[in-house]
Amino acid sequence: MVKASTAVALFCVLSLGRLAVAAPAPEPGVLHYRANGKLASVPVRVNGSRRLWFVLDTGARHTLVDSATALSIGLQVVSQEQGKGAGAGTYVQWHAPPIDVTVGPVVLHVPDPWVIDLAHVGTAERTDGLLGADLLARYVVRIDPVAHALTLIDSTAFHYEGKGAMLPLTNTDNRLYVDVKLTLANGISETHAMRLDTGSEDAASDNLVRRSPERRLARQGVGLGTAYVDTSGVFASVELGPYAVHRAWGASNDRPALGMEILRRFTMTFDVPHARLFLEPNSHFADPVPAPSQ
Repeated sequence: MVKASTAVALFCVLSLGRLAVAAPAPEPGVLHYRANGKLASVPVRVNGSRRLWFVLDTGARHTLVDSATALSIGLQVVSQEQGKGAGAGTYVQWHAPPIDVTVGPVVLHVPDPWVIDLAHVGTAERTDGLLGADLLARYVVRIDPVAHALTLIDSTAFHYEGKGAMLPLTNTDNRLYVDVKLTLANGISETHAMRLDTGSEDAASDNLVRRSPERRLARQGVGLGTAYVDTSGVFASVELGPYAVHRAWGASNDRPALGMEILRRFTMTFDVPHARLFLEPNSHFADPVPAPSQ
């Protein structure tokens, strides 16, 4: 979901039969993205349009286009309904006819694109759309937050040759989860399945933080829907496999998630077709996790 201390989190329930499809990349495709706060804005073209910037959002279950961008490139909408995002309340989402999204060497065919107003999701820069689960379902996707590089690899030809750790990846209804051990300063420790959300600038968000000895009220839910105030607090550690991020501020959340404040500390390789996530710590690993604004 996109939240921007938060961000673009989402959306529609899709059957596997309606997932977007893409032609295989003949060679690994590397392209450089633009930092959008802590998020990755990837250059794309929709139906041969001018260059647009889509946030790579593993929390989005579907690729979608911002409503103003859709209008500017001539996309028509054919139906609408109400959606529920990271914030309180609902928002309007539309369906459009099929589109082709060009991402580097890849052309991603989206048979049922969604159109949503992303003007107020709170990202640092304008967001023209989201690249979601349909891209990850077909390709191995490697994100290097230090080099601002995105690599797309045909999953049938992928062999991991790095030195990072492999974490089992669970794909539930086009949402991606890994097990994360959360520990509080008072000794309470639990392992939860947490959703991976590269469209959020949050760190770790989980209701365990309500039991932290150090907590405060903070603004949450910036993204789709309306912002609200709820509890944030400090995790003594957030552990992903062999790696631990210490003293991490996090928000309460009924739907536990890891956002880019944690994930940007790694080069991430999402191998969704083989249910694996590879993590390699980078130069951001020891960065302090900032406290939320009040």
